[in-house]
Amino acid sequence: MPIIKKPFSLSPLNDNPVVCSNSTDDIVISGGFSHKQGFPTIKFSIPPQPSMLEVASLKLVGQILVKQADGNGLVAKNGTTNEYNNGIQGGEANQFAGTIENTDVSMLPQTALNMNGWGGVQNVIDKVVIQSKKSLIELTSVNNYGGYVALTESHSNNADDYGLSPLTHSLSSGRDGGKLNRRLLTCATSTATAGMSSLSGGANDRMVGQFFSIPIKIDLLGKQDLFLDDDYLGGLLITLHLASDSSVFCNRFARAGANLTTANDMSALNYVLKNIKLEGKYLVPDQQDMSALQPVMNLDARLNLINDIHSSVNANSYTPQLQSVKSVSNVFLDNDQTNTFTKNQVNYRRPVGLKSYQQARNGLRFPYNYETFAKPNMDSVVENGTAGFGEKQLQFPALAVGDAEIRKQFEASLLNGAEPYHSSSGIRTTNASIKEDIDDGNVGADDVKNDNTVIDCVGVGADYSMGIGMTQQFINQDYNLTLKSAVNTGNSLVSDLRNGKTTQNPLLEQSFIRYNAQFDTQNLVKVI
Repeated sequence: MPIIKKPFSLSPLNDNPVVCSNSTDDIVISGGFSHKQGFPTIKFSIPPQPSMLEVASLKLVGQILVKQADGNGLVAKNGTTNEYNNGIQGGEANQFAGTIENTDVSMLPQTALNMNGWGGVQNVIDKVVIQSKKSLIELTSVNNYGGYVALTESHSNNADDYGLSPLTHSLSSGRDGGKLNRRLLTCATSTATAGMSSLSGGANDRMVGQFFSIPIKIDLLGKQDLFLDDDYLGGLLITLHLASDSSVFCNRFARAGANLTTANDMSALNYVLKNIKLEGKYLVPDQQDMSALQPVMNLDARLNLINDIHSSVNANSYTPQLQSVKSVSNVFLDNDQTNTFTKNQVNYRRPVGLKSYQQARNGLRFPYNYETFAKPNMDSVVENGTAGFGEKQLQFPALAVGDAEIRKQFEASLLNGAEPYHSSSGIRTTNASIKEDIDDGNVGADDVKNDNTVIDCVGVGADYSMGIGMTQQFINQDYNLTLKSAVNTGNSLVSDLRNGKTTQNPLLEQSFIRYNAQFDTQNLVKVI
């Protein structure tokens, strides 16, 4: 066992301290890490040394601030009548009044700072790159980091796990985001600017900013501790590329009436990270640890691929060029769901009106030697043989799609064939999400539609591990997905917002391919 464990806390190589100052009626913020108005990358250097990096203890910690896009104004700070529960001042009559920041009225539920429910602050990371300091060789690179973390989180946590998480850890709110997505308390006081004088450090007090602590979930920082000596990795250089603000925040409603346009708009905001540290522990190995050290380690890696779905019967193919594929997990987004504050970027819903699909390898059905059907689906008929089971006709819209087997296959693709013993995504989230989709009436002055805090997390997947660690070879081999749905059909039984009734509305297919890789920590060679 290790001789000693040594804690460490590393500041970024390109550290950019946040500086806040009081102005006449607000706080001016400069510096920090931000995709828009700060340093867009965070770089950490772990020096070479005769010790090991304990990957299980590695955490990214810091604080998040939210400010107005013009650089001035700490959001969720002003307003002497600010309420922690964002209550409505003046009763329901004033429900849609007010602006993003108003010193005269309470912060309203519609103006709540809506951080994406799955993943939370982890969505600020778009890409992670790790290099060896010995040669600057790129050891691993992971794209769409926040998207995958958001996907797996909902099938790893119970709903109750999110009860405290808005206050700690990753600031995720889960399936109850509409209730938990209150204004982030970005400072220790809810009063106006004058309240800052009560803090010992004023506007730069250490309590200004919401704390978070998150792991970095990539293959190289997985299960096996890393030896940092010059004969092995020779130290690490970790670079975090930050995501756009629209990947982190979204409007409360996808469609808002005239009286709510300003209050509902999150595009005037951007995040800033401050006091960022990389914290963990070094392990000083003894002679027994060194003799047991294996230079070649197995990695649980993943690859992100993208495709489109344009029609009701759509066939897509990938050629991953990977030796040991464990699973393929496909999730679907509307074509206008990314890079916008209007919609929640981590709301993973089924293709609208899903009827069936089949997955294949080189055109032959595999690993499921049949077509997987949703029973019932929107084309099913009731006993009289005429009316459909369309989502719009049912009190509980989720009953229009019998998807138990679809969910089982998808969850197996995420969890190596295992049953999810924790899950926050289920029939309840699907039902609520469909209700928001079919709420497609005309938007009036005070009308609001499509609550982005009502999110789902389902998809289509194939598990090649069979629960016993098997893999499939996809070198010059194709993965095929043929999907039958109501995409671009204009079918009136499903949501007019997603069925292509008025305009062509293709889907973006995000595919995460999980595979086994081997990495030689001495020669710095990765075999995929």
